[in-house]
Amino acid sequence: MFRQDLSRKERLLLITELAVLSVGPVLLMGLSIQILRFSTIFLVAGYCLWRLYRNAALRTYLRFNWAGCGRALPGIIVRWLLGSAAIVVIVLLLQPERLFCIPRADPALMLVIVTFYGLVSVLPQEVAFRGYAAWRLDQNGAPFWLAILLSSILFGWVHILFGSWLSVVLSLVAGLSFYRTYRTYSSLAAVWLEHSLIGISIFAIGLDNLFYLGPTPANFAGVCTV
Repeated sequence: MFRQDLSRKERLLLITELAVLSVGPVLLMGLSIQILRFSTIFLVAGYCLWRLYRNAALRTYLRFNWAGCGRALPGIIVRWLLGSAAIVVIVLLLQPERLFCIPRADPALMLVIVTFYGLVSVLPQEVAFRGYAAWRLDQNGAPFWLAILLSSILFGWVHILFGSWLSVVLSLVAGLSFYRTYRTYSSLAAVWLEHSLIGISIFAIGLDNLFYLGPTPANFAGVCTV
């Protein structure tokens, strides 16, 4: 994977980054304080922003490109609808009592998730796992098929911190679509929108327990098994 002309320092840094992404999620699994677990994505995104800035790559790899987002919109809507239907099937097969759990138990909380999820959770992830990952992969001359595979595997793997292989598999599959959208339309806005829509569907339809380990409101117990 390494380019032959990479300096020793750059190779060591890349190995360190991969090691952190490989081991870090496992360590976070045992972290009992949800806010500390959640805050790590901001630390990772901050590091990625700093590295992109230092290498004059911010404008290239973190372009919102709203025109590209507009071109991507029809496909994003189709994939969101298909993904939402798949989530319904998974919930009905695994935990039917959780179907639309959050909207039924706490509509106000669902509104908060719809309003802030994309900004607070999705945007830092996209900076790290699409923008920064694409820059790193381009640095090493990775062809598109290898880049989309590696970025999706890493994106899927970090979700092991939630303690479920299903979280990993679903995130890996979603990562394939996310990276394709990002590279096809050169638009961080497009993949931000796609990721936000799918994530909101996950929380609205009932797979939230695969992507969140923190405290839940007491009234959840009366609506669905938590």
